[in-house]
Amino acid sequence: MDLKNLTVFSLAQQNMRYLSARQKVLAENIANAATPNYLPKDVSKPAFLSNLEENRTNLPLRVTDAKHFAELKSVSEKRNSKGFDVYTPQPKDALTIDGNGVILEDQMNEASKASSEYNRMVTIYNAYKNMIATATTKITG
Repeated sequence: MDLKNLTVFSLAQQNMRYLSARQKVLAENIANAATPNYLPKDVSKPAFLSNLEENRTNLPLRVTDAKHFAELKSVSEKRNSKGFDVYTPQPKDALTIDGNGVILEDQMNEASKASSEYNRMVTIYNAYKNMIATATTKITG
């Protein structure tokens, strides 16, 4: 059985790839905290995460077939294989005298959030993997 074909594993893997890309960008921001004229970058959230956050209270599912969830399937098909969009957000706070816009406390906080979220996704992934392993174990005796 290929776990990548199951929606919950596919979404968890996509989220982990996003969080890894975000951790890398945040680490670059932290490393460039003293670089003149450096503005912090961030990674655009994938469509499936943005849609989930917008509809957190009411997630409508559109079914095209009794066995398929159209919304979740279309998310995985639209995935861009080149990676995630890295962008420079408009600075909210004043820049330093040398033009640097990195605020270490904010970057460290975001890195901590991304790390916690990644660990949560690993826990969810492993929990579902263990459930499937238990369900497919042949009972002898």
